[in-house]
Amino acid sequence: MIALLRVELTRLRWRRAVLALAGLGVAVSAVIFVAAVVSTQQDSLDEVVREYGSEVTRQIDDCARHPRRFGVDPDGDPRPACELVVQGYFGNQPLDLVEQRERGSGPALVAMLSVLMLLAGTTFAGHDWNTGSMSNQLLFEPRRVRVWLAKLLAVGTVAGTLAAVVLLAHWTGLYAVASARDLVQPEHAVAAAYKQAVLGTLLVGAAGLLGYGLTMLLRSTVGTLGLLLGATVSGAVAVSAGVESAERVLPWGNFAAFVVGRYDYYVYSDCFTAECNPVRHIERSGAAVYFLVVLAVVLAASVASFRVRDVP
Repeated sequence: MIALLRVELTRLRWRRAVLALAGLGVAVSAVIFVAAVVSTQQDSLDEVVREYGSEVTRQIDDCARHPRRFGVDPDGDPRPACELVVQGYFGNQPLDLVEQRERGSGPALVAMLSVLMLLAGTTFAGHDWNTGSMSNQLLFEPRRVRVWLAKLLAVGTVAGTLAAVVLLAHWTGLYAVASARDLVQPEHAVAAAYKQAVLGTLLVGAAGLLGYGLTMLLRSTVGTLGLLLGATVSGAVAVSAGVESAERVLPWGNFAAFVVGRYDYYVYSDCFTAECNPVRHIERSGAAVYFLVVLAVVLAASVASFRVRDVP
């Protein structure tokens, strides 16, 4: 099995499309990192006032008088905190690892890598079917389950390794920049960021396996991409048409819940009184079950089909 896995890893390395997708992932990750660093480079308060006028100082004074309205702790002198908060209103936001993890570069990076590795798994399996090389491979190893499993492990290894390297490098770089700027981060912010890197690695690896499994089942790269696109569009149409509860089973909400920890959506159709709370939640545990079920169903159908169907 080890020898077969080495063969599949070599075949993956020879696939130009896979190498291009991996290279694109590294390049875009570098762009996202640079954008996060540059966009959080703070100007001085005087420069912000010079650019936006007296409205900045007016809001700072208002915050100093009523700090709770601006989310500032009223104990002690609130003015320094007010200056930071108000500058953020004018786009002068400091590098905040919590903000980057919840709504910034962290989720964006995981989403981008997931899409690219899903495409990598799809094109890797699709190439074997499109060129007819699958039958030749089975001449050397007729045990189909071993062949299917070796390909699966190869895709998962490459996707997971790429994601782990990129995500760990991203958060290490952001932490180094924050330290160099002497920015105090909330307690456990760094640990939570690296936790997201681990969770993101699992999700990116699963995306690669999903792309591979679907393509081995459908035996067509175009068919796999068409199915995924159709499911995404159908979900968006359902939500737009007012089927609010459909958001619970759509991938983007579960993605956000798994990567960030929780995702909130609204179901107003269930509320008939003023006291009703329309907010619904997707927790990380529920999102994990969602992705595991989808992946298990696809992979089980894929290997079962590969075992019994004729190979052209």
